Amino acid sequence: MALLKKFGFPLLALFLLAGCAAPSNTIDVTPQIRLPQQDPSLMGVTISINGADQRTDQALAKVNRDGQLVTLTPSRDLRFLLQEVLEKQMTARGYMVGPSGAVDLQIIVNKLYADVTQGNVRYSITTQADVSIIATAKNGNKQVKTYRQSNSIQGPFSATNAKITSAVNSALTDVMSDMADDTSIHEFIKQNAH
Repeated sequence: MALLKKFGFPLLALFLLAGCAAPSNTIDVTPQIRLPQQDPSLMGVTISINGADQRTDQALAKVNRDGQLVTLTPSRDLRFLLQEVLEKQMTARGYMVGPSGAVDLQIIVNKLYADVTQGNVRYSITTQADVSIIATAKNGNKQVKTYRQSNSIQGPFSATNAKITSAVNSALTDVMSDMADDTSIHEFIKQNAH
């Protein structure tokens, strides 16, 4: 009985307190990354990559829950996430990534937001993702490519964090796929990396 008092009551208190904890206000941004095909003609071309976040608001969504506006923010810095994705994709193509490349790439988050509306019985989430890549060659030539995706989901009851997270990751995954499929930046680098 003493053992039960020693461990049982603190454990019970811990479980009760855990039940009262507020849900997290962060969205785990983990898009699926698709890699492009390697280009065997690339011979030691080095590029540099950096990221920027030009969103005016760091929120990924704002949701009205029980009369309070809850702001959901990303679990990690989107600049570094997208920079990491672009590095993986360009390395898969056959480029080397270094501090001073023949072409500088900057990946910019212009927009990533889930517009959430909730009624008494239904919810709607419309997500927009807008990402640009600016390629600047040492010879002064420049190319800008923007990738945009939008999707909407609806369902019964309320928009949980899990549903909002899924919508955000889906839109970002679509953008990453577009980046992997698009060869315009790749062609620009090949033409200007002399």
